[in-house]
Amino acid sequence: MIVETGPVDRTKYAAAAERALRVHPGPLGELVARELRAFADFGFRIAGDGLVDRLAAEVLAEVPDGGDR
Repeated sequence: MIVETGPVDRTKYAAAAERALRVHPGPLGELVARELRAFADFGFRIAGDGLVDRLAAEVLAEVPDGGDR
């Protein structure tokens, strides 16, 4: 199932992508950021399982070691 994302979701995914790089430095953060950025840029979700939404929510909710939120 292909679902087009709206501007609010795209903004959320872009913010989560940037945050992933700060919260998870290194390859893990880069991989997460690339996936989230792709959904923000292209505006489509292929799977209907909510994984991208859950991933973005988790990254945005994480508190890095320095306490930055």
